[in-house]
Amino acid sequence: MKRIIIISVVVVVAIVAAILIFRAIGAHRTAPRYITAPVTRADIDATISETGTVNPVTEVQVGTQVSGTIATLNVDYNSIVHRGQVLATLDPTSFEAAETQANAGVAQAQANASASQATVDQMDASVQSSQANYRKAQAANTLAQTTLARDKTLIKQGYIAQSQMDTDTSAARSAQADLNAAATAINVAKAQANAASHQAAASSAQVSSAEGNLQMASYNLNRATITSPIDGIIVSRAVSVGQTVAASFQTPTLFVIATTLKDMQVDVSVDEADVGQLRPGAPATITVPAYPNTSFNGTVTQVRVNPTTVQNVVTYDAVVAVHDESARLLPGMTANVTIAVAKRNNVLAVPVAALLYKPRTQTAAAPAPAGGGPVGFGAPANTTTPAPVAGAPGSRVVVWTLAQRRPKPVQIVIGMSDGTNFEVRSGALKEGDLVITGQLQARSGGTSNPLGGGGR
Repeated sequence: MKRIIIISVVVVVAIVAAILIFRAIGAHRTAPRYITAPVTRADIDATISETGTVNPVTEVQVGTQVSGTIATLNVDYNSIVHRGQVLATLDPTSFEAAETQANAGVAQAQANASASQATVDQMDASVQSSQANYRKAQAANTLAQTTLARDKTLIKQGYIAQSQMDTDTSAARSAQADLNAAATAINVAKAQANAASHQAAASSAQVSSAEGNLQMASYNLNRATITSPIDGIIVSRAVSVGQTVAASFQTPTLFVIATTLKDMQVDVSVDEADVGQLRPGAPATITVPAYPNTSFNGTVTQVRVNPTTVQNVVTYDAVVAVHDESARLLPGMTANVTIAVAKRNNVLAVPVAALLYKPRTQTAAAPAPAGGGPVGFGAPANTTTPAPVAGAPGSRVVVWTLAQRRPKPVQIVIGMSDGTNFEVRSGALKEGDLVITGQLQARSGGTSNPLGGGGR
């Protein structure tokens, strides 16, 4: 009987122990697992990666300032042209007729001006003749007045008869009248000369106007011949022979000419979080889909201060110059640009995944890991490339370390990043500390070691 009691007690103890062990194992299997990475020292090459469009450095749109019909077309796409080379001509018939009419207008205006000048010369001669007549009348009047004064003295002495006195008095009055008439004739001649001068000035103005019309007609005739303003290559042609172009309100673009395809530029839109790191002269690497295995070297030449805002996202244009002696880069190509902005050697660094990690509440099913998609039991949390961390150099962020198997937040100030690691400028982290980069939760039917060698 005693033996049976002992056996029963042993069995009960074994059952209880088994239950406790089972529960402990179950709790251990459902406890969260953390993926950690050490804080290390590393060299960080900070870069900015953006996409842009390849464009010629200098691109000129060639148009026409006159309207007409394309008579000849001397170039096509990809044609090499030189400064002053004739690209196309408009039908010159109407422009030649306008120039001929303008020439006739100039000739007529010059003839009118010549006639007006002759009239002016005639009026000037008339003024001089009137002035001569005035001087003659003035002399006669002086003589008549002198004679009359002498007669007044002589008649008192009885040396001359009264009739002589009357005759000399009449002659003096006649001389005075002639003098007044001569003065009036001078004024009339001057007025006529003045009128002739105004008419001559008007005729001269008409000559200038006609010459201006001739210059405009000649200018339009010259513009009927469209020439290249630069040396380059035809990138675009917008007209064909027989097509009518109208330049009524704006100059139509007929050709687009690029100076060269060896020197190109990539226009890149840089996010406002990165533009503070960008400086002219920074080296850049450019790749294009057309040559996937070729990298082109470029240099940032300009960071434009004019912002572009699209859906509350602010970007700034950066111009990257690139030279390719083989002229493989073509206008409009999509370019992937990587700009080197800074280099940090042997600095304290944490993985980007550590900044993306956020602690999760333990659940029965394994939730999706931070920064990635759903992960099954035993899969690493960072199987996908994490999204870029939003934070410019100098930002304060929180990373998590393990303290007694529980996440503990640590605030740090980050510096440059190379897309894999972030520089740690300051904070309570030191080399060798383990930061959490991901979290896994075991399933009820999983293996006893879901973390393999990467968990802690």
